[in-house]
Amino acid sequence: MATTDDTLKEFSSKRVEVLAAAISIVGGLAYGLLRHSFSSGLSLTAAGAVAIINFRWLELVLMRVVQPGAPQFDGGSVLRLLGRMALFGVLMAALLWVPNTDAVGVALGFSALVIALVIEAFRWGRAGGG
Repeated sequence: MATTDDTLKEFSSKRVEVLAAAISIVGGLAYGLLRHSFSSGLSLTAAGAVAIINFRWLELVLMRVVQPGAPQFDGGSVLRLLGRMALFGVLMAALLWVPNTDAVGVALGFSALVIALVIEAFRWGRAGGG
């Protein structure tokens, strides 16, 4: 059983996901209000959600494939990788085809995950993780 101190020293992808979701939602609201556009805020929030989904799927694939011993690269891993690419492709196609999609909002939405990863990495480092 891990103590609270031990769990704080571990890198938590769950914390990254929750923080990225909070940044995406709050950022979407702020950006939408700043731009006076519902679609701008929605673009940021949707891109943040896609980034979080991609992060989660990539983590699941890596947990299966990058293991000591023989890698477990099965059909589920291939489908997740293809799903990640398709999801990203749909988002990029939406930039071209959906009216009022805000490209800056999409870029900021993807940045929410990066910001959450950086915050978690600093927290992890300060807690003595490694």
